[in-house]
Order: sequence, then structure tokens, then C-alpha cells
Amino acid sequence: MTKPAPPKQAPVVPKTNPHFRSIDRAPYEIGFLLKGIDNAVSSYAPITDRQALEAEAIVKHADNAQEVISRGLEAIGEVLSIAGCNAECTVNGGTVSAIGEIIRHLTVEAQMMRDMGNLMKDTVAAHQKRRAQ
Repeated sequence: MTKPAPPKQAPVVPKTNPHFRSIDRAPYEIGFLLKGIDNAVSSYAPITDRQALEAEAIVKHADNAQEVISRGLEAIGEVLSIAGCNAECTVNGGTVSAIGEIIRHLTVEAQMMRDMGNLMKDTVAAHQKRRAQ
């Protein structure tokens, strides 16, 4: 019996933000956007409309990256579970080590995506609140 595959969600692509590009390269784009955004950007300091768009792009990249990482890690876990239960097949130690390394790397990347996304989400919300006043 096979487990049904969860429906694949399309990446979030805002059509009105010129700073949201290359959705398949979220970690690079987040780094690029963070290098370009002013160091003072936070939910505590006023920001410009341009900085708000950049922050929104970071949020969307972080959301997309987290989704991709989660689906990929779940798939790796499923494959390893199947391989581990198959008495006719063995997995090379180097392969297992490489999988461990990529999982560790992706987990740290996912944590950074979550933290940057949350920081920028708070920043955008504070910006919108200030604009509404």
C-alpha cells in the first residue's frame, strides 16, 4: 500500500512586487535582498515603500523555501524508510552521511528562512500600520 502524495502547492508569486524574482532561488534572493535593504530595517524603525516591497519579497521567498524544504525532507524520509525496510538492499555509509549533511544544511537554511520571513513580516506590518495612521 502506498501513501497518497500530498497535493503540490504552487509557490507564492506576488504579481505587483518587482523585487520578487527567481522564485526557484529563494536563499540567494533573500541574501541579495538583505544586502540591498538598509541595515536599520526593522519593525521598530520607519521604512520606505521600496523597503517594504523588498521586505515583502523576502517574506514570500522565505515561505516558498520553507515549503520546498519541508516537502523535500519528507520525501527523503519516506525513501529512507522504504530502503531501511527492504532486506534485499543496503545503503552505502557515504550515502547516508551525505543525506545527513544535506538534511542538516537544509534545516539550518529553513530556520534562517523562517526567522528572516518573520522579521520582514513584522516589518511590513508595522510599515502598513504607520502608513494607515
